[in-house]
Formats: sequence, C-alpha cells, structure tokens
Amino acid sequence: MKTPKTLDVRKPVKLIFAGGFLGSGKTTALAALARDIIHGGMRVGIVTNDQSGNLADTVIVRQMLSELDVPVEEVVEGCFCCRFDDLILQVEKILAYEPDILLGEPVGSCTDFVAAVAHPLKIHYRDAFTFAPFSTLVDPDRVRELLLKETGTHFPEEVSYLFRKQLEEADFIVLNKSDLIEPKERGRLERELRKRHPGKEIFVTSALRGDGMLDWRKALLSGRPGADTVLRQIDYDRYARAEAVLGWLNAAVKVRSETAFDPGGLMEGVLARTRDVLREHNAGVGHVKLALTSGGRTMWANLTDLRADPYLGPNIADTASGGTLLVNARVRMEPEKLEAAVREVLSAASASFAVTFDIVDLQCFSPAYPDPPYRMQKGQAQ
Repeated sequence: MKTPKTLDVRKPVKLIFAGGFLGSGKTTALAALARDIIHGGMRVGIVTNDQSGNLADTVIVRQMLSELDVPVEEVVEGCFCCRFDDLILQVEKILAYEPDILLGEPVGSCTDFVAAVAHPLKIHYRDAFTFAPFSTLVDPDRVRELLLKETGTHFPEEVSYLFRKQLEEADFIVLNKSDLIEPKERGRLERELRKRHPGKEIFVTSALRGDGMLDWRKALLSGRPGADTVLRQIDYDRYARAEAVLGWLNAAVKVRSETAFDPGGLMEGVLARTRDVLREHNAGVGHVKLALTSGGRTMWANLTDLRADPYLGPNIADTASGGTLLVNARVRMEPEKLEAAVREVLSAASASFAVTFDIVDLQCFSPAYPDPPYRMQKGQAQ
C-alpha cells in the first residue's frame, strides 16, 4: 500500500464528518453547524463530495456561509473513500486558513467510511487531526421506507442494505427534518432507531428550523473521540449494486431570457415537471437538486420524494434575467433514460417560462464499483 502525502499542520484540527443517504439534509445541517461553531469563536472549513463535477451542494453551502468567509473545497469524480488522495489535497487547501474544525460531507451513496477514510487518516495523520463522533443523518421518510419497510419503495433491497450499513457505522444517528412530522411520530421513530441501534446516541433535529441542533453540536464538540465503529461485515458486491441502480446526473446549464423571470417559479416548475416524468417511469428518487446563480446570488430548490411538492430555499429573489443552473439528480433509472427525461423537462420549461436553456456540461452515469485504496481493518488504527 502506498503512503499518502505528508501535511504541515501547526495544530491538530478536529474533523467532523456527517454522512447519510441522499436527501437527508446533510448540506443544510453542516452549514447550520458551521455557522453556530463560527459564532462560538472558532474557525471552520468545509469539504463537500460527489461522484461528478458541477456539484450543487458546493455552491449552496458557499452561499449559505458567504458572509462568514468559510473556505469550501470539493472532492469530485468519486466518494471520499475512493478519492482519498484528492481529499487530502482539498484538506491541505483549507488548512492554509488555519481552521480549528473541518467539516466533511461524504456523498450520499457512501458507506464503510470509518474503515476507508477515518482509520487511514488516524494512521497516516495521527498528529494532524482528531475525530469527533461520526454522524449519520436520516430522513423520517427514508426510515419508514428503507429501514422499517412501512411504506412502498422503488428501490431494491441493496439500497436498504446500504442504508442499514450507514446507520451501523455511525456514532451518532441524527433524525433530521423533524419539523416535517408530528411529535408523536418523532417519538416513535426515535424509539425504533434506539431499539435497532442500542448504545448509539440518537439526536432529533430540524437543521432548517434549528430544533435539536444545540444538543448535537455540544456532543460533537465535547471532546469525546469518534469514528471508531468499523463495520463488522460488508458485502462490497451488494454495496456496488446499490450504487449502480442509481442514475447520477450533474449538469451545468446557461439560462438566458429577454425579459425578467421568476426564478423560484422556474425552479419549482422544473422540479414539479421532473417529479411527474419520474412518476411516469416508476422511478425511485434519491434527490433532484437545483442551484441557480444569478447576479452573484445562488438560489436553490430540491425534491426528495415523488409524493411531495418541491422545496424552495429561503433566499429566492423576486426576479432574475439569466444565470447558471446546476442540476443534480440521483434517481433509480438507467442513465440514458434519466438524461432524456431531464432534457425533456428543460425543453418544456423553456417554452413555459420563455427562457433559453443552453446545456454547457452534462454527465450522466451509474457510479463505478467502490475501490477505496487505503481501507483499514478493525484494530489497524490503534
């Protein structure tokens, strides 16, 4: 096994990584966490992650924290596990800002993070970093769908397997989006998670509203070590099949219009039409996320459930005259059909909203077989 590059670190940096399946609200949660930590007097950097370029999460978190000058870098073309050397390169860029804490968001289809990322970091960079407890965020609907099997799903069993493994390796399980469910249901889902994962700490949060975030942040900053739970067993063939069922589309689209248009209405219309087309294909959606940058401002919207309406971010401008639209879609669908569906949606939206969409870059594929280069077995990081 080759040795990763060395790092020049003046003082140990605390690493806070938060994973979780697609649509669990990781980006919003980490941005809120970063803001609170900074207001507490500490410096923060963030690393995002995706299987392809043109990542909406990166521009969204930069906008969310724009007034705080937070350095944000990204690892693309693969998960942190499989792009470990790239992760170190991006971390090195952030270390130049001398952060106290570095936040990381693994891609939503990732598991086996502790063995493939945390333990190699502990071995090769023992004096550079300390690890906070590793969190896995979950969406209430995904818990009912993929863990409890109470609702119908368009995903195969391999995706449920991946979801369960994400929970298994967590130190903290964070039931996010609590604002979307009633208190009685919050309590029931929390009990179900505790029953299946005794000994793990469970937090119930709404990153959007702020509920429960203080308790989670205090636990992360408490000084207790974390990211030690190596999966006792993981079938990489099942893991690979779970990722391979997803069509993964990232596109950068130039938006032009001769007259001002309603950016919120445009994004809502694109997502509503996308939802309808995916329903016609009986597809399962991880998430469809849009980020529109216009006049130096980024606005966003997303869709994580084909039974729900699109969600519009809080900072939608009244009008826009053009800009760049990033489209990120993670859908159980063959890549060729997903690309055709997205092109169909953009064509329809162009006519409805009197705008022109010019696709600058588009990548659509299924993720490759996971092959982490520095994966460690249990006990090797001691």
